[in-house]
Amino acid sequence: MEVQPTVFYIIAIVAIIAVMLILINRKLVKFDPLSKPKGIVLVVMMAAEMVDKMVKEKTDDKAAKFLTPYILTVAVYIFLSNIAGLLAFESPTSNYSVTLTLAAITCFLIEYYSIKANGIKSYMKSLAEPMAPFIIMNLISKASTLLSLSLRLFGNITAGTVLMGVIYQLFAKVSAMIPLFTNFNFFGVLVTPVLHFYFDLFSGAMQAYIFITLTLSFIGKELPKEQ
Repeated sequence: MEVQPTVFYIIAIVAIIAVMLILINRKLVKFDPLSKPKGIVLVVMMAAEMVDKMVKEKTDDKAAKFLTPYILTVAVYIFLSNIAGLLAFESPTSNYSVTLTLAAITCFLIEYYSIKANGIKSYMKSLAEPMAPFIIMNLISKASTLLSLSLRLFGNITAGTVLMGVIYQLFAKVSAMIPLFTNFNFFGVLVTPVLHFYFDLFSGAMQAYIFITLTLSFIGKELPKEQ
């Protein structure tokens, strides 16, 4: 069975994250809690605090103990996957199996917290509300969350990748019309860095933010409201 090239890029992104975590862990172990944080330690602490605050706002303090590390990990993974094109990688999130897996984990957490908050009996009863025949519609509604999350991330990243490829080809043909740049994509090198900033960095960060925000919003809806 032939292995898809994307598999190697998925492994590469995971390896990069693993190396980053090892290096960050070494910095944190050596860090003196009584000293002023700086450098990578400061960046990590600010990122962790920001994500923890966002998780607590959408859910609650108890759920945040588990969700904060998960959300931070997913955000880093999606962001690095989205900007993989800058590293000459094929973006793992342009593979639907990756975005479907991430969305499936989110949907599992949604149902887990729904059962945990309401109990298994109330959860099963809610599937048949307002009456038994609606169980099919309720199940379709839950499946739509899976499709919506996975297709939104997959579609946006794939569209950006395809569009950048078309732009490179267009500028290559335009450059070929100029005698001095017959074998050199002059306009591509000149213009595409700006487009990469949007499609890779900005859009990549936005898609990661949107995914984790939707994840927290869906989970937060299943948690009991504080009185």
